[in-house]
Amino acid sequence: MAIHWVLALCAMPLAALAAPAGDAVHRLPGWQGPLPSQWWSGFVNLSASPFVSGFADGYTDIQSHYVFVESEGDPSKDPVILWSNGGPGASSMFGLMAELGPLLLNDQSLQGPLYEETGVPQLLYNPNAWTKVGSLLMFDWPPPVGFSNCGGAIDGDGMSCGSWNDTRAANAEFAALRGWFDDLFPEYKSNDLYLTGESYAGVYIPLLAKRVLEDPSVDPLSMKGFAVGDACTGTEVLCGPVGGPWWSVVFFYGHGQFSNKLFDNILSTCGVEALQSGQTSDECNALLSQMYQEIGGYYDYNLYDDCIYEDDLRRRRRRLSTPHTLTQALLNHEPPAAALNDYTCGGGNAQEEWVAQPAVRRALHVAEDANFFSGDNGDGMVYNLTEANLLPFYKSVALDYPDVRVLVYNGDTDPGINSFVSQNWTVAVGLEEVAGWRPWTLDGCQRMGGYVTEYEGDFSFLTVRGSGHMVPQFKPEAALSFISSWISGKDFKPYDASCSAPAESSPAAIRRVPSQQLDAQIASLERQLAALKRTRNIRP
Repeated sequence: MAIHWVLALCAMPLAALAAPAGDAVHRLPGWQGPLPSQWWSGFVNLSASPFVSGFADGYTDIQSHYVFVESEGDPSKDPVILWSNGGPGASSMFGLMAELGPLLLNDQSLQGPLYEETGVPQLLYNPNAWTKVGSLLMFDWPPPVGFSNCGGAIDGDGMSCGSWNDTRAANAEFAALRGWFDDLFPEYKSNDLYLTGESYAGVYIPLLAKRVLEDPSVDPLSMKGFAVGDACTGTEVLCGPVGGPWWSVVFFYGHGQFSNKLFDNILSTCGVEALQSGQTSDECNALLSQMYQEIGGYYDYNLYDDCIYEDDLRRRRRRLSTPHTLTQALLNHEPPAAALNDYTCGGGNAQEEWVAQPAVRRALHVAEDANFFSGDNGDGMVYNLTEANLLPFYKSVALDYPDVRVLVYNGDTDPGINSFVSQNWTVAVGLEEVAGWRPWTLDGCQRMGGYVTEYEGDFSFLTVRGSGHMVPQFKPEAALSFISSWISGKDFKPYDASCSAPAESSPAAIRRVPSQQLDAQIASLERQLAALKRTRNIRP
């Protein structure tokens, strides 16, 4: 074992010593040197759970895969932040490795000398990781999503654990969470717990929170709140068969994507009531068809996204295949495959390529020949949407559990679950407004993050300016800012028109251009070059 690994292990907090030693991750392919904090990866045996009757459905040996990344601060005191992607059927490995974890994958992972040499996508340090404020826990659920499985069927497809619905999934999620705390990491039971997720996790997370709040255990979990982003809310509210195109019309018109003339025609011909109910006439439907013709192309998850096509990406990879040109491109503020948002394209592709590597699977204690299943929107599995309406639960949490905070956030350029409809359902919860719509910032001055409305019972609705569906991926700095404020119980930083903000042409603003993310990427490249020189015995 190299000396730096020994030192890293010696530096581990004492609290981690109770964790399962066999699940400790000592290195990750694609990353050079010690990990920013300790990782763990393994399985929770749901079949051993006292709650197994709620979801077993005749299946035995049900295993839920987890990854736990300790806080970069003080893991013994910092909160545990559970993260879940949605789908249903989407793997939370995407969230961990492409959105908010400390080591990210994207198109830059598939370029450079070490990738060319090894074929392993390279991990990039994320200065906006949520491990800055707490330890990060993710599960792939329901089995067989990700590497989770039933009956040891590592080669199973999306049907290998039978069909699912929201109740069965919530029971499995609760069994996984309790099993993780009870059997694997009991030392973290006293840490504050926050449940977070996005998209269809807008159903997963509240139903899991409900199970935690109703848990009769004499050793309860310290859940302090839950947060959902761009979230589904039940089939009768959002992400179901009911309703019409009204909020899509408002979204696209509000973002200037079709003409005033057509908008006026749609209103006068269709009427708001018909657009809301979906009871539209043939004449109205013709106008809606024209609307989408005028809108043209867009990315379902991010209206303004401008990621380049795969053929262009291959050409870009070849052009930037040498260390000098790749580093120079970053120094010139030309990140490969750049989009209009504050992120680099290709996280999903790079993540899929990374988890397919045998060395990665060994590092994560997963069978090398295991099937990795991710069926976003239920593709490849049977998942029945059975939760009708979560609004009464939100209201009961706000009124009956004053110590549990709730945050609903939404990117305001997400065409799929847009901020207009999310604003509408959060108002419909029926809570008293205690602080009206106001801007929030990243710096407490004039650097806009979005807007927030606050209600009784510590319930907040927050928008993120310029973000699409996956907020931590598309607006990483803003996401870290608001999640840090929320977890710490502080107000979201206000806008101050009178404060002294540097002009865009000032030296202070110029110094901001090479962002933290860019600096971290350059440092990662320098480590890669140094490692390559060592392996090839190249002298400066």
